[in-house]
Amino acid sequence: MTTEIPSTAPSPDADSAPTTLTPDPDAGALREAQARRVRLRRILALAAVASTIVLGAIGWWTHLEVEQSMRATRGAALASVLDSQAQSLRVWIDDQKLGIRRLARDRQLREQVGAIAAIARDAAATAASYCTSPPARRLLDQLDEALAGAGTVAVNVIVPSGLIVAADDDAFCGLRYRADAFATGLAPVFGGETLFVPPHFVATRLDGAPQSPALDRPLIWIRTPVRDEADDVIAVLGVGYFADEQFSTILAAARAGATDEVYAFGRDGLMLSRSRFEDELTRRATLPAGASATGRLALRSPLADKQARTRLVEAALAPRPGQDDQSGMLLDPYPGYLAAPVVGGWRRLYGDDLFIAIEMSADEAYAPLEALDTVFAVVFGVLILAVCVALFYWFTAVLIRAELEKDRMGPYWLGERIGEGGVGAVYHARHDLLKRPSAVKLLKPSRATDEMTARFQREAKLASQLRHPNMIEIYDYGVGIDGTLFYAMELLEGDTVGELVLRGGPMPVARAVHLLRQVCAGLAEAHGKGLVHRDISVTNIMACLYGGEYDFAKILDFGLVKSVTGEEQSQTVTRSVRILGTVQYMAPERLHDPADVDVRADVYAVGAVAFFILSGRRMFESDDTLALTSRVLNEVPPRLSEIATQPIPPELDDLVAACLAKSRADRPETILAVKEVLDRIAERHRWTQADAKAAWEALHEKVVGDG
Repeated sequence: MTTEIPSTAPSPDADSAPTTLTPDPDAGALREAQARRVRLRRILALAAVASTIVLGAIGWWTHLEVEQSMRATRGAALASVLDSQAQSLRVWIDDQKLGIRRLARDRQLREQVGAIAAIARDAAATAASYCTSPPARRLLDQLDEALAGAGTVAVNVIVPSGLIVAADDDAFCGLRYRADAFATGLAPVFGGETLFVPPHFVATRLDGAPQSPALDRPLIWIRTPVRDEADDVIAVLGVGYFADEQFSTILAAARAGATDEVYAFGRDGLMLSRSRFEDELTRRATLPAGASATGRLALRSPLADKQARTRLVEAALAPRPGQDDQSGMLLDPYPGYLAAPVVGGWRRLYGDDLFIAIEMSADEAYAPLEALDTVFAVVFGVLILAVCVALFYWFTAVLIRAELEKDRMGPYWLGERIGEGGVGAVYHARHDLLKRPSAVKLLKPSRATDEMTARFQREAKLASQLRHPNMIEIYDYGVGIDGTLFYAMELLEGDTVGELVLRGGPMPVARAVHLLRQVCAGLAEAHGKGLVHRDISVTNIMACLYGGEYDFAKILDFGLVKSVTGEEQSQTVTRSVRILGTVQYMAPERLHDPADVDVRADVYAVGAVAFFILSGRRMFESDDTLALTSRVLNEVPPRLSEIATQPIPPELDDLVAACLAKSRADRPETILAVKEVLDRIAERHRWTQADAKAAWEALHEKVVGDG
């Protein structure tokens, strides 16, 4: 720094005189720069503090959201298992009901029961007179033969008075059901209902029940009415099963983890199936050695009052005036019947007599949350340190990448456009590393509504599940850097069957059957996985040169595919579709209700395709969509043999007519049934590779000549 002295003559005592200094411009600029740096540091510090606070809040909120999401996911998983087991039980019970109803309708059985009931109605009759009567012996022999191998352990016949007049165990014949047991377990059956009776000890329902080893294990009963010739109920036929065998085995099948179990319980709070932890219960002396928990284990928490049931049982049995709750989930840990904290859920079956529950230890259910806490602590510290640098490089990388990869979708470089529709465009593409030629379909940004986006995603995901060679193969699916949805598929060489007919006229029977058989084979795989294509048409079936094989059929375009297995998202998208597709190939039921379809909609479409490629004409001609729709709904299409210019085998003519039936009940039930007929026709009308090659070369020469 320099000082400037005024131009005044120095005085003798100049050394002691005050000196006046003026600012140096360079020094002022330096101080201003330092001040700016300080302000910048303060701003950066405030920004860092603000970012830390914001990120901390976001991190904590995210942690809570993830925790809630994990709890919800665990709850959904438990509910799914519970629903699955409930359905399995219903199926098993319904099967048993169906079997016993069939048995009760047998004329010989009804005659024997009628004879036994007549003997028992005699005021002087004794138990021996009807229990050991010839009709009773014949009845029991018939039941033994009919129920062999079914897992039944007891049978009996009860008359309206509640008296057992026939039983496979003589000790029970002649006993009578108590009034309360009759009202709940027999009265509905005498009213004509086939009834499932939840597990119980027989001794609790009978007057004067004897001591018997059979009474030491609870039974479930399936009971059905037996009618006389006048269709009046004269008795009840009952079939019993040990609750700790088949019934418990169905519930035990759901065990996947180390602590989860599904069990049944009744309104008295007793477990009605086997426990996964019977060894532990025996060790604690809660159960006698060698005994099962079925009908013996009271579902109470050891940590609470001895009379207090577990929270799950209390929730399931709690009265709910005006409510009809059939299930519930308890995702906050509570003490289970082994005292350890658990989470679980319950579902009511068959009124208030039977419930099923699922429980899992809270430690196993929420084990990922412990790791989540640690991960969040570490990641949060690193995130705060790196956020500024990461954002800078991220924005820079995005700009550079967007510029460099404007012609790229994921790992695919796009080439020329090879096709375009109302929703998407298809490009010739090449995989960056594999160099494999592919076709990439893009969803047009202008059509990327929520509905179309969901449909595009569903098309790619559902189509990728299919592995049949006659289905176009999906290689990849993703989102481009600009947010465009795409999926990659195999690049095919060939023409649609519609183009082939337009260029070459109707196909010979042998060639059409050859292609249709392949279409049916591909659809069979989709139908087997619960998928209906819904858009089979001459534009969505391609005849290809594939792996050196001519006339190899490929099914394209899964934009309207529908899952018929109950997937909620698929159902929602479908309901918003209204009518999409090609009316000429749409089954009448789709025009009535687009969501009401099954595999027979594809059967109809295959019939419509067959009609066109064999005749070269559409079933109905109209330029007006409404008029065309009306004709599809109301007019019977002409027979193929009446329209085609070539002879049509009668069996093929009948098959096409059956596929095009207005009522789906009149069509072939499955696409495999259609293929079986086509296979028989193909034996008489063979289409060889030599024929296919000749047809391809002839078409190529025609196209070149026309050009």
